[in-house]
Amino acid sequence: MSFIKTPTTGKTYAPGHFLAYNDENCVRETREIPASMGTTAGGGKYVPMGTIFPSNNSSAEGIVYEDVDVTLGNMPGSVVTKGVVYEDKLPAALDSDAKTALAAKGFVFIANSPAVSRPNWTNDATLKTITVTSTEGSASGKTHLEVSGYTPTTGESYMYKVGNATTAPAVTYGLPLDATWSAFTDDSDYTITDTYKVTVASVDITGAVVAAGSVAADTKA
Repeated sequence: MSFIKTPTTGKTYAPGHFLAYNDENCVRETREIPASMGTTAGGGKYVPMGTIFPSNNSSAEGIVYEDVDVTLGNMPGSVVTKGVVYEDKLPAALDSDAKTALAAKGFVFIANSPAVSRPNWTNDATLKTITVTSTEGSASGKTHLEVSGYTPTTGESYMYKVGNATTAPAVTYGLPLDATWSAFTDDSDYTITDTYKVTVASVDITGAVVAAGSVAADTKA
């Protein structure tokens, strides 16, 4: 069941995005989700998927399976009470006491998720824009790239990829990048063929794309 209104957060994930497996290894039960657990966003109030229920401490009983809209008060919601969890996909760091309590209930924790895992559900309308500027680099064959117009939130990082003379690499908001992308350092020189299109993307702590921009390389002859 889902009680989240997409416009409330502007960003939604597949239910159970934090789970390594969403089958017989996972147990879900309905619980009343208190409005007091909610986060205010977009004129509403919601409890993010991955929130430790009922609290991130020794009292932990499970993990909220999907975003729950509590704008109007307490709401029923799905809570995972047993499963295999990627810790780095939880919205907040897992307290050690909470981890011990959940492990005793049958949870198994994996510190880091793979590069490609369960995708987010969203749409490109929410993709933020990064302005990418290219000028001649300091040496032959180099182009200097800078980004502006976008402020990354905590945990985000920049990645880049070069296309060709006609097409810039495309991204989809909410989906991870593959291994052909590389870490990007702002205000630096890169070896890119002149006029080739390059895309710079910002990914959040889960590896999902949240912003991007492209430019044609101005490479020094």
